[in-house]
Amino acid sequence: MLTLDEELAAALRESDRVAESLLVMEDHPGHRLLRGAALTGASARRWEAADAGMVRLWEWFDAYRALLRQASDARDPAKLARLLRGPAVVLTEASARTLTGPVARQVTLRALVARMKAEYALVTAVLTEAHEAWTRRWAVLDPLVGQVAGIDSPAARALRAEVAQAHARAVADPLTPDPAVADLVARVASVSALHRTFPARVAALSRQVAEVGSLRARAARVRVEAVAEIAGDHPPVPGDDVAGALDGLRRRFPDVAEPDLAAVEAAVGAALARARNVVAHLAGSLDRRAELRGRLDAYRAKAAGRGFAEDAELLGLHRRARDVLSAAPCDLNAGTVAVLRYQRAVLARTEAR
Repeated sequence: MLTLDEELAAALRESDRVAESLLVMEDHPGHRLLRGAALTGASARRWEAADAGMVRLWEWFDAYRALLRQASDARDPAKLARLLRGPAVVLTEASARTLTGPVARQVTLRALVARMKAEYALVTAVLTEAHEAWTRRWAVLDPLVGQVAGIDSPAARALRAEVAQAHARAVADPLTPDPAVADLVARVASVSALHRTFPARVAALSRQVAEVGSLRARAARVRVEAVAEIAGDHPPVPGDDVAGALDGLRRRFPDVAEPDLAAVEAAVGAALARARNVVAHLAGSLDRRAELRGRLDAYRAKAAGRGFAEDAELLGLHRRARDVLSAAPCDLNAGTVAVLRYQRAVLARTEAR
């Protein structure tokens, strides 16, 4: 067990550490932020309690130091023991009042230190939470300012105002989460990305629009031939005004939203697909006739090579197929049937040997 003098020396050393901790608390970044802000909501309520706790800590520390001064001056061991070990510290309980004033309670030095430690933990927890919350919020909000800086559009101006409002909310109530920030971050990122990538996306659209124009011109030429040469219905040449939609985007920029650009990209992509399909359909009809003609010639050569050049039935089947494929317009279904009949007749003769 420590002697009284050893206890006093230990208490004096501890008081120095307490003083150092209280000074650290005063200089805590969370304290600097909270005490200078016009707080609202949960942050205002919690800061009010923490601020009162800080006041109590300093009051208790004054009482603590005063008692230690008395103990240092004491020459009577009994008095020193009473100061160090007995309920010699008088604390005023502001929350407990009688008709004549606040209730005063006497506690031991050890109990006072325990109270101070508990109060210090509560206060610094609020200060630390506020500082960390501010730091996290700043890390999210500060980059947003740069992302919309220099963009002169109604959307960007509205976002800058929203970012400023989010900053103000963070300053006024850092301890309350702001659910609007996540959506704000997403919208700022969308506007920033749109304006950053707009030139490249428009250049890609220009190339696609040029391809649509080229395909339409080709479709128009092929369609004239297909209508004249192939019987049946032929798809019209697409007439989507995607070039006009792209020009409209260019004129409106930077007052362009992501859905506007995405809609034009979708329209140009659809027009390109339609133009390709029409060209493929029209050219496919002509290619099909050419393929049937080629197959007819190939089987005629096969028949002749096997000695059936003068076969009357084959000559008749060949003539009918040739006439269908030479007609303008050509009935591809009838031509397919005629070539197939000739092909089967040739194979029946050539493979029977």
